[in-house]
Amino acid sequence: MSFPRLANPFPVLLVIGLALSTGACGVPVAVTGATYAADGTSLAASDKTLADHFVSMVSKKDCAMWRIFRGGTVCKAREGDKDPYDVDYGQPQRTVAEDGVQYGPPLRAAPDAPAASWDAEAYQTAPSTAPPAAPVTAVADADSEAGPVAAPAKSKKAKLRSARKPSRGRAAPGS
Repeated sequence: MSFPRLANPFPVLLVIGLALSTGACGVPVAVTGATYAADGTSLAASDKTLADHFVSMVSKKDCAMWRIFRGGTVCKAREGDKDPYDVDYGQPQRTVAEDGVQYGPPLRAAPDAPAASWDAEAYQTAPSTAPPAAPVTAVADADSEAGPVAAPAKSKKAKLRSARKPSRGRAAPGS
């Protein structure tokens, strides 16, 4: 059996590509609606969608996709020296809650802060002048002083009795 040769394979590839690209169509309507709401809120507040913010963080430029429709470039250089996505982890962390604003410790300690880590270097003490003591084991000491150690006596376990509940009616006649 031989397969017919296609003069133009583009339609077949197009159909296969379209079928494979519909894998995300199974997303629930609620998730899609929440995504549109988040993008709309972000667009109203900052003139950028969530994807635009991500592209701006990665490219270190000011990017917005809607500029294409106005004939501009998607990304342009930022105005000023400040990077809005740069976080100073050495500053106290501000948390807004129902009971007001609270400040927590910084995520990273300052370079001159005291050591607060689990590294061995942070807990080194000054070397002592006394010689190290010989290691002592409890089994070796017990054997040398008291002779052989006797096994503990076994205790007898009390038998467990099942608690029978009284019947609520007459017993069934035996056969």
